Amino acid sequence: MAKASEHGRIIASAAKAALAPLGCLRRGQSRIWQDDHRYWAINVEFQPSGWSKGSYLNIHVAWLWAITHGYQYSYRAGSFIPFETAEQFTPLIAELAATAAVEVQRVRERFRSFDDILNHIQVSATRKPDFWDHLDAAIVHALVGNTAAAREHFKQIAIWNAAGSIWRTEAKENALRLATLLDRPIDFRLAVVANIARRRRLMRLPPDSHCLDELDSIARP
Repeated sequence: MAKASEHGRIIASAAKAALAPLGCLRRGQSRIWQDDHRYWAINVEFQPSGWSKGSYLNIHVAWLWAITHGYQYSYRAGSFIPFETAEQFTPLIAELAATAAVEVQRVRERFRSFDDILNHIQVSATRKPDFWDHLDAAIVHALVGNTAAAREHFKQIAIWNAAGSIWRTEAKENALRLATLLDRPIDFRLAVVANIARRRRLMRLPPDSHCLDELDSIARP
């Protein structure tokens, strides 16, 4: 137990040194650090192994309007760092944490604005799209006033088979409720804000009732 506590402290210290200056916050006492962008977030996870002490590094990106979905995409950055001794582990974890900081900045640069996210989602929705691709596309199109495109994506959601899973059923029901609000853009936006608020609570992020204010500067069709 002493070694586990020691290597956990080393990870926490290295992550704080690399990520706190970027504005990332640690989720409680976990190995997850969060970069909050109001309606989306980056999670940096120093993932433990089930076989030995140490850490992987995972980067997760989530659009927060998907209330029951984990992450829109994730990837692993770097190799597993095993813990052998504090002397061996400390510099290697410092390097891994520095990599995490680079990845956070890279993802921030990729999604500097809502338009960047919209473009990314549009591309994803043309490459063998699944339920989540259609949901993301429906929501972002509706939020910028492209109701016709949003309606087409909601039609695909309506025929998606959600049987056999509570979370699938909930996700589909929520999406179809959003679809009924397409002709009432203010109500649609309020419903999306409510979804984001729920997801922010689940992720232990602070409330943000103005999370979509950025969209007010986007020209509508």
